[in-house]
Order: sequence, then C-alpha cells, then structure tokens
Amino acid sequence: MKRRWFTSRLLGISLGAASLMATACASAAAPTTQKSLAPEKQSLVQPKLIVFRSPTCSCCGQWVEHMEAAGFRVEDHVTDDMTAIKQQYGVPDTLSSCHTALVGGYVIEGHVPASDVQRLLREQPDVVGLAVPGMPIGSPGMEMGDEVEPYTVIAFTQTGETLTFAEHL
Repeated sequence: MKRRWFTSRLLGISLGAASLMATACASAAAPTTQKSLAPEKQSLVQPKLIVFRSPTCSCCGQWVEHMEAAGFRVEDHVTDDMTAIKQQYGVPDTLSSCHTALVGGYVIEGHVPASDVQRLLREQPDVVGLAVPGMPIGSPGMEMGDEVEPYTVIAFTQTGETLTFAEHL
C-alpha cells in the first residue's frame, strides 16, 4: 500500500513538473510579434514556380498540375518562343524538353518530379538546374496508364557539366 501511494505521488509530482516545464517553455518561446511567425510560415510554403510553356503542349499543363498538387505556387506563362527562353536561362540543347521553369534561383527543364525539385531546393547544390530531356512516358505530366519508361533527372552547371541527380525506374 505504501509503495502504491509513493508511486502514485511520484507520478503526480512528475506530471506536475512536466506541466510547469511545458508552460514555461511555451511562454518563453511564444512569439511577441506577428513578424516572428513569418519565417516559420514561409518555410512551410513551397516557393513560386515560374513556368514557361508552349500553348500547343498539353503535357506541360499536366506537369503544372503535378507541381501544384505538391504545394508549389505556379505562375504560368504561355509563349510561342520557347527557344529564346531556353537560351536565356542556359538550358543546353542536349537537355531540352517541352517546358522550362524557374524556382529558388534554379532552372527546371522538362518533366522533373516535384520530389526532385524539393530535394534540389533543400540541398542547394552548385548547379544551374535540373532537366529531364525529351518527354519520357511515365514522368509527371506524361502518364500513360501503367506504361513507364526509366528516365534520369540530370543536374547541369554553367560550364555545361552534367551529372545524374536522380534515377526513376
């Protein structure tokens, strides 16, 4: 009986102490202004993705929907001169695809999965951007039932160097 009382009392004291510590921590960490909340909230929101695409390409619109579903805020620009856009942002001809996007200081060329763009933004490697050359079946925006072609997401630098960023099989 004494042991049960002691255990019960010890548990009560522990819970009381934990409650006081939680209250104290919450008080100490409580923001005093609305401004202090802004950086936290911004980190939860994906950055704006600026997309340039041809008016005749429906798969680009589906890729935009994929990116929006992943939480990206998309600014969509339809243009007839994709060649000029690709040249302006340094996309090598060998990595060219149907649409070009800008996000967080990087260039995204083609059907790059949102998860790879999120990883790029998280890791921030010293590259110009990522590309999925061509239009591989099964990549975001190019879904065709269960059919999937393996494809590689390629990182590229200003000097034209390329390296594998991700493999999708």
